[in-house]
Amino acid sequence: MTSLIDCFFLLMIFFLLTIQFQAPEGVLQNRLPQTDAPGGAQLQQDVEIVKLRIKLAITGSEQPKIYLQERSIASYDELALYLGKLPDDILLVIEPEPKVPYKYVIGAYNTCLKAQRRNIVFAVRQG
Repeated sequence: MTSLIDCFFLLMIFFLLTIQFQAPEGVLQNRLPQTDAPGGAQLQQDVEIVKLRIKLAITGSEQPKIYLQERSIASYDELALYLGKLPDDILLVIEPEPKVPYKYVIGAYNTCLKAQRRNIVFAVRQG
């Protein structure tokens, strides 16, 4: 019985020393939009924030259609070209339809980051 306990402890020490913990996934470095509480006072700002909407819509194909405001965009590379020409103080709002897979939402987010845009928020669906 003693040898069985010794083997158990040796195996336990072996597995504890060789375990490798998986690194946590990256956290999106952006903020989610805040919803106003009912009856709460909203702060007035002197400067108007220019918002540019990136919409992801489901079509018949596998990949959703990308719209920058009302302009249809063919690919993430074309979206990066348009975003690269914009001033830095523009707020980008990513608005995916409810059935768009997350990988395409993250693809649009990564495209914004590649275009050196840091002012990105995700739209809150009302209703």
